[in-house]
Amino acid sequence: MPTEAHIFIESALLPHKNQQGVLDSIEGEMTAVGLAKTLQKSKPHHSLYQKARLVARDKETEKTELPIIVIGNEAAVNEVLSGFLAVDQAQKRPVLLYPLVNGKSLDVHQMMEALLTALNNWQITKQPMAVLTGNVPNQGNRYFLDYLQVGPDFSALLPTFNQRLVWKYAWQQFLDFWNLFSRNQDKVTFAWTLRNGHNYQHNAKTLGLQVMVNQEGEKDPFTVRMVNQVAWPKILLTYLQGKKGRENPSRRGFITFPLDGQSDFHIRDLQRLALDGNQLENGAYSFTLKQAGSYPILELPVAKRDKKKK
Repeated sequence: MPTEAHIFIESALLPHKNQQGVLDSIEGEMTAVGLAKTLQKSKPHHSLYQKARLVARDKETEKTELPIIVIGNEAAVNEVLSGFLAVDQAQKRPVLLYPLVNGKSLDVHQMMEALLTALNNWQITKQPMAVLTGNVPNQGNRYFLDYLQVGPDFSALLPTFNQRLVWKYAWQQFLDFWNLFSRNQDKVTFAWTLRNGHNYQHNAKTLGLQVMVNQEGEKDPFTVRMVNQVAWPKILLTYLQGKKGRENPSRRGFITFPLDGQSDFHIRDLQRLALDGNQLENGAYSFTLKQAGSYPILELPVAKRDKKKK
C-alpha cells in the first residue's frame, strides 16, 4: 500500500482566526510521517483546480500512481479531479476526501490517524462521475462526483423528502440560505434553460440549482433539484408537505425531476453566485452534461464517517 499521497487543502474552510496556524500544523504533521509527496493549499487567486493541473503536469508525478487526498468538501474534490483529468483523462488516481465543516475547528492529530488508517486499509469503491463540456467557466471540461451546484447551498434544508434532517449540520446552512432573502431577490437569482432530448424548459428566476449524480442501479443517471424565487414561507410549506408524502406538493419552491441522459444547460443573468463553490463572473454560461464512467474512491475508516454523521 502507498505511504505517500498528493495532498490538497481547501484553506477557505479552515477557521479564519488561526488559519495559518492550522495549515502549519498540518504541514508539520505530514512532514513528520512522510505522507505528503506534494502539498498544495488554495489561495484567493489560485484555486485547487490550478494547483492540481500543475501537480499533474510535473514529470515526477507522471512516474507514480500515488493517491490524492483532499482536505475540504465535495466541491474541492471536483476541482482537484478536474485539474488532474484535464492533463490526462486516462489517469484516475484514487481520491480520499477528509471532510471539513466551514469555520469549524480541526483536530489535526485525529485527522492524521484517519488518513493513515485509510491508506493502510486501502478500501476502494467505484463512484459514478459526470462531466460538463463547454463554458464552465472557460472552454473545456469539468468533472464532478455527487453533485454540481449553481447558486446558494440549500441542500441541508431539503436533502430529500424522505431523508431525516440532521439539524446539527443543517441549521447553519439554513440560516445562510435564508439570509439572502434580506436583500432584493432579483440580485441573487439567475435564469436558465434545459434541453433534454425532446424536452425543453425555461426558468426565469431561480435561486439555487443542483445536478446530482445518481448511484449505479438507479433508473436515471441524474437528478435535478432547484428552488425558484418565492417567499420563504411558501418554500417551507412545500418542504413540510413533501415530508408528509404528497407528490409534487407545489409547482413553486423546491422542484425535483430526473434526467435520463445527456442534457444541455444555458445559464444567464448570473450575479454574485457560485458554480460548485467557485465564484463566477456575471454573464452567460453554456455546457453539456453527460456521464463520464466511474472514479475510484478511497474510503475513510468507518468510525470517522460515523462520527461526522452524528
